[in-house]
Amino acid sequence: MRPLERALLISSCLLILLSACDAGISESSSGVSGTQSSDAGGSSGSGGGGSTTGGLGGSPAGPSGSKDTVTATASVGGTLSVAVGSSETISVIFNSSDGRPIRGLAISDTTLPAGWSGIDDYSCTQVGSGSSCIVNLTYSPTAVATGTLDLNYIYIDNSNDAQTPGATVVIPYAATSNNNVIASAAPTGEISASLNAGAATVVINFTTDDGNAATALSVISDLTALPTGWTAGSASFSCAIVSTGSGCQLLLNYTPNSVANGTLVLAYTYIDDGGASRSSSLNIPYSTTTAGNVLATWAPGGQINAIQKTGQQGVTITFTTDDARPASSLQLQTSLKSLPAGWSSKSSALSCGSVSTGNGCQLTLTYAPVTPGRGTLVLLYDYIDATGTYSVGSVNVPYASTTNDNVVGTAAPSGQINAIVGMGSQPVSVTFTTDDARPATALQLTSDLTALPGGWSSLASSFGCSGLASGSGCQLALMYTPAAAGTGTLALTYSYINNAGQAKTGAVDIPYRSTTDDNVVATPSTNPLSLPAGSSAPITVTFTTDDGNPATALAITSGLSALPAGWTSTSGAFTCATLSIGTSCQLALTYAPTMPDMGTLSLGFSYTNNAGMLKSGTVSISYTATP
Repeated sequence: MRPLERALLISSCLLILLSACDAGISESSSGVSGTQSSDAGGSSGSGGGGSTTGGLGGSPAGPSGSKDTVTATASVGGTLSVAVGSSETISVIFNSSDGRPIRGLAISDTTLPAGWSGIDDYSCTQVGSGSSCIVNLTYSPTAVATGTLDLNYIYIDNSNDAQTPGATVVIPYAATSNNNVIASAAPTGEISASLNAGAATVVINFTTDDGNAATALSVISDLTALPTGWTAGSASFSCAIVSTGSGCQLLLNYTPNSVANGTLVLAYTYIDDGGASRSSSLNIPYSTTTAGNVLATWAPGGQINAIQKTGQQGVTITFTTDDARPASSLQLQTSLKSLPAGWSSKSSALSCGSVSTGNGCQLTLTYAPVTPGRGTLVLLYDYIDATGTYSVGSVNVPYASTTNDNVVGTAAPSGQINAIVGMGSQPVSVTFTTDDARPATALQLTSDLTALPGGWSSLASSFGCSGLASGSGCQLALMYTPAAAGTGTLALTYSYINNAGQAKTGAVDIPYRSTTDDNVVATPSTNPLSLPAGSSAPITVTFTTDDGNPATALAITSGLSALPAGWTSTSGAFTCATLSIGTSCQLALTYAPTMPDMGTLSLGFSYTNNAGMLKSGTVSISYTATP
């Protein structure tokens, strides 16, 4: 049955039951007053409460028939921004406007915009104060977009009137190409504290929605002018870098001394991974109670991190009351057999007959991820407080899997860097990325950029990146301008902190060679040549380079296979694999004319010079045969 149909059915049944039982209720109220149900099965899987005094048709203590309303507060203030390819989960908290129970809450329209999910036939049996009714919605955009999510809900007020249509909470959203900083509060939902029961600690954790680093985060709300009862540890808060984990956390305390309720709004600014200045805010609803609440805290605090495939993190959740007054019949509603991937428990259920202070009521879990991921572990529980009232609570534990990744440096052009002496500079860039595209932080080049090998230079005297992952966001520019021929290897060393929070070091080696744009010169042993017909003379052509640096792959390309009359050679082809100076590359010829003659012997040749360029040349020998 769809939520709207179920809510309307509940409304009709309530009106019929109340009409039939109105007289009976007044007679039997004394017999059921204060009777509470601790049956966890009476609440919905989404955290809906169980039964209250007097059963379904009963009324809680106090005046009846109030036209109260259900208010809805989204955990994200302003526009929810999520990078394309990432996802973010937000909470919508439903509360009764006067704290008295409201029944039959349901989402009346389950059609969500593209990229949104999480309704899943949501309904909540009873709405009160606190965090008993929460719906978690996830936005996972696949393309850049903007819009609003209009979440319509219906309910039955305390006057037993079905509010159809009910109300709407509007959540503006945007899918962006660059990352966003997300603020999440722990515990999630409404922060509820008892009067004079000590401080309730709230941890605000700032992370990016894609794991890549953002910078220059600053809370711009005045932390010295928070609502009554709220305090911060310092007058201002900022983080130089934000990525994953719990490295950027703000601690707040809520210590009420009078009954109050409201919403604390924290506004903040930052610079995303594209260099753009951005802003956002977080909504934290809060209230005070006169009866104690059961609170759940986890250790270690903040976001739970574990290394993918190689590590696990034990987590202990402790249930206590915030005013030291005992509560009873605590039961965990969430099944420990259907926890998120990576989470496990040796227990199949949790129940505590009595809850107060200390560690008498604890749940032990283990987080051992095998794949990259992040999310929030939501555990729902119910209990009976010190006044005998049935209550529902939740604990929301943020978690993320990390990897023991490495930073690698890649030079471009790849391979050996070649440059020609006197022919300008060769630009070289070194790009630093992680080997799994997940973030690393605090990269710092430890090599001295002011003491590079001869010919190498950098415009900067030092180099570092606050955060890096994939792409070209962390790149060092170098220049190779050799003054002389030579070879060597440029070694650059660096340090960083990987995704698992470990300090590491690395190095990148760049081989280089400086060359000259030299030429091959052919020198005949005699030129010009003159001798009488009937005689003979040997001629040697020596090939050398004009600067003494090597050339390679020299070959005669023309003239040798069809020599003029009187000329001979020991072979029809001639090559030298390498040459420079000296007599290592020589061609032997003989001129033996039989009759008077004159002309020019021309030989063409090709070679590869020291700069790797293919070149060619010609050697000419003038000859005369006299009578």
